[in-house]
Amino acid sequence: MDGEWHSALPDGRRVEVRREGEYWVVTCGESRERSDNLDVALARVLRAEIGTEVHAHKFDYPTWIRHAADELTPDE
Repeated sequence: MDGEWHSALPDGRRVEVRREGEYWVVTCGESRERSDNLDVALARVLRAEIGTEVHAHKFDYPTWIRHAADELTPDE
């Protein structure tokens, strides 16, 4: 992935992902997380921004995270 990737969560909140060297930086609302693993950065930022809702069944966030990570890192 080069540059930035923008998407929206199932509930409509904007998500921005970018690569900084070996790290993935994910921003959603007021929350920003960084990790060398994209899945981890996505999960952390969602947990920070949404809280326990990430584990609620209203939206399938784990599947959304996996799909987004697969889309951005197809060869990894």
